[in-house]
Amino acid sequence: MELSCRFAEQTSIHDRCIETDMGWKIILGRGLDIFQNYEMNNAFSFANKLQQFRACKPFGVTYHRKSE
Repeated sequence: MELSCRFAEQTSIHDRCIETDMGWKIILGRGLDIFQNYEMNNAFSFANKLQQFRACKPFGVTYHRKSE
């Protein structure tokens, strides 16, 4: 898989999405801010080291087929 990304200018809309070269647009409802706060300074917390133990905030993902 090859990934390339670009950042829009600051004056553009505040939105996050992934557009594939296969014609799909994937809209991330919260962007990448999906995790609830966790104790980052606790050396004994599993959530501190392992992402699968972090609680998530509710979010949505929309898949949209772009017209040709």
